[in-house]
Order: sequence, then C-alpha cells, then structure tokens
Amino acid sequence: MADDVVKEENQNLKSAPQVKPGRSPKKKKSQPTNCAQSNKRIRRKDWYYRNGKYFANKQCFKLYGAQEAEKAEKAEKAEKAKQTKEA
Repeated sequence: MADDVVKEENQNLKSAPQVKPGRSPKKKKSQPTNCAQSNKRIRRKDWYYRNGKYFANKQCFKLYGAQEAEKAEKAEKAEKAKQTKEA
C-alpha cells in the first residue's frame, strides 16, 4: 500500500511541467531622457532623482517644486470659489 502511494506521487511529479533552474531574464531599467521640469536632455552623470522624477539639476528640481505648489494653491482657490457659488 505504501508503495502504491509513492508510485502515484512519482507519476504526478513526472507529469508536471519541468522548469529549468537558472537565472531569470534581467529587466532593463528605463533611463530618463529629459528633465521633468525643463525638458532638457539628461546625461547619465547629471541625473538628479527626487520624488520619483528625474531632473537636470537641483535648480530644476526646486523650480518644479515651486510650480507644483503654485498649481496646488490655484486649485484650492478655484475649489473654494466653486463651493461659495454653490452655497
């Protein structure tokens, strides 16, 4: 009886698809081509990575942050104006 169970398990293993052990293919990392703020071409040595985006330099990063803050303020003002019109 024990032999029957072992034979059944071996048959199940043989019928399962065989996967070769080894390395999985490497994924290529995406290289940024342009700055998120100024759209300047970025060279490898000049990458400045912050908050999930690539920038040409620190100054571009600061300008981008200022622009985003300005956009957020405008959106808040527009939302407040919309709420006052509705009320």
